[in-house]
Parts: sequence; structure tokens; C-alpha cells
Amino acid sequence: MALDANRRALLERSRAEGLLRSSFDLDLASLELNTAPFGITAQRADGHAWVVSMSDDLAALGGVLVWIDRAKPTEVDLVVDHHAGVHARRVAVLAPECRVWLVDGTVVERAEPAPIPPPLPRPDDAAHLEAPLADLGLDIVCEDGILRGEVAGLEVSRILHGADGAVLEAGVGRFDREAGVLLHAGRSPVDAVAEAADQVRPHRTPGAASHAVNRLARERWLRHVVLGDSAAFDLDLPALVEPIPPRANLLEVAPAALLGIDGSRSVLLVCSVGVDLGLIPAIADLIAVHGPDLVRIVVPERDRLPHLERLIGRLPVPTEIRTIATPWVD
Repeated sequence: MALDANRRALLERSRAEGLLRSSFDLDLASLELNTAPFGITAQRADGHAWVVSMSDDLAALGGVLVWIDRAKPTEVDLVVDHHAGVHARRVAVLAPECRVWLVDGTVVERAEPAPIPPPLPRPDDAAHLEAPLADLGLDIVCEDGILRGEVAGLEVSRILHGADGAVLEAGVGRFDREAGVLLHAGRSPVDAVAEAADQVRPHRTPGAASHAVNRLARERWLRHVVLGDSAAFDLDLPALVEPIPPRANLLEVAPAALLGIDGSRSVLLVCSVGVDLGLIPAIADLIAVHGPDLVRIVVPERDRLPHLERLIGRLPVPTEIRTIATPWVD
């Protein structure tokens, strides 16, 4: 049976107190303990702070960075159950005052930065399936070795590896593709993709009324808009950039990036929508891989939020924020 929020918060606090006592030999009476969305914070009068997070969401680090920005600790020990190596890699860039520790059972160990894994290569047996997708007006996107056909940033087809080679499937997301395999058995997969694209396209058109289809992958929709008029964002020769780590599913939010040039400078342009606390940590990884001279973050005007303005100062290269008119209507 799932725990209610209050019960879970009490258990997380109790666990955090135990870890702080046993692993850091702390007197809890000397600490100011508080509950935050990403975990438990504890700060001592001398400015030293501890954060204990059970979250398995990579964006939790963004929440920790916002808290550090507000609480102004002199040093931070971040204790996590998940993604310790990724967090350690990212705080080395974004928050050198922070150390990351991994909870392994009842033992707390210092976490070492994990290397960024290289993406899987583009498949070399799918060219004959890419061409008809392009003929349908779809954007061909390769991420982590998987080819997708997208309408304004939303996946409507995917090229997978079957027993006899590359296979084209139609649908928005895994469940839709699996249903399509059953419903369209014996039908040309290109025709099935064309039908899926025709159903999606009216909802991914500027000015379209709010609909479930145009609430998905909006950051990728913004990237599609930027690609259509990259000169308006002072970006020449734009190329798609894969997210790090790859998106696990259609609902997962991940910054949508492009790499291009502005004069003599290489520019990493990153599109984001809403309050994405994982944005700045994700950009740190993209900078490490692509080494741009400048980062340009593109968000809707309403999403140019104070915490984002402050956190960009933690990135290791000059960073600016630009706003964009949204193609959707809420």
C-alpha cells in the first residue's frame, strides 16, 4: 500500500536524521532541519549544510541548487540514494562547494563523478526507411541510436531493429506504436505513419487550441520553431543535439538543444518550457560534451523566472536567456 505524503515525509525525515547522526557524527540539536520537495536540509550556524535526498529524479539537483542559492551555505554535503555519479559530475561544474555521497544500505560513501556515456551510433541499415519519412514532411531525429520521425517535435514514428533488420512503426509513444502493429497488420507502415502524422499535425500548428497532443514535448516543439527561423535567434548552421541522458519515454521532459554558430562563436541553444529544475544540470553535461563558447537558453516569456536568471551564473561559459512566442494556445 502506498504511503500518504505526510507519512512518507515523516519517514524520510527520520531516515535523514539517522544518516546524519551515524555517518557524519552530527548533533541534531545544533542543526536547523527543514523539509524540501527534493529531500531534507540541515544547516549549522557556521554555514555548513547537509542535504539528504531519496529522489530518483535527476532534476532534484536543480532543486538543491535553488536551495543553495537561497540559503547561502558555505559548504554542502549532498547525500543521495540515486544517480550519485551523475550528480557528482554535475556539481563539480555547478557547485564546487558541494560534495556528493551515496547511501549504500546503511553505509554512506563519497561518490565519484560518472563519465558521460557516448550515444549509440546512427543505424546504418535504415536509409531506405528514412526517405519516405522525409517525403511525408517529418523531421528525422536520431537519439541514442534510435531514429524517429517527428511532427513539430512530437514523435509519430520510430525505426526499430527487428529480427530481419530495420522496422518502421507508427504511433505517438510506445503504447500507440504497439497498438498500431496490431491494428495495421498487413498495411503499409508508411501509410500508417502518414495517417498518424495527419492526425497530429493540426494540433501541432501555431494557434491550435489546447489539446493533449500539443501539451507533449513542448520544448521540442520550440526547437522545431527555432530551426524554422534560426536567424531570428542569431544561430547559423544549427544541428540537433541529443539530450544527456537520453529520454526514457515520451512524457519525460528533457531540454531540446541545437549547436550552431554566431559569428566566430560556437553556440549551444537550449529550449525549455515551464519550471524545469533539471535544465541547468542538464546544460552542464551538454557543455562538457560540446564545449560551446556561449549558451543561449530559449524559453516562453512567462518561464523567464528569477531562479533561472540566478542559476545561469553557475554555468562555466557565458549564458543568456531569450524569450519566444509559444506556438500553442493554453
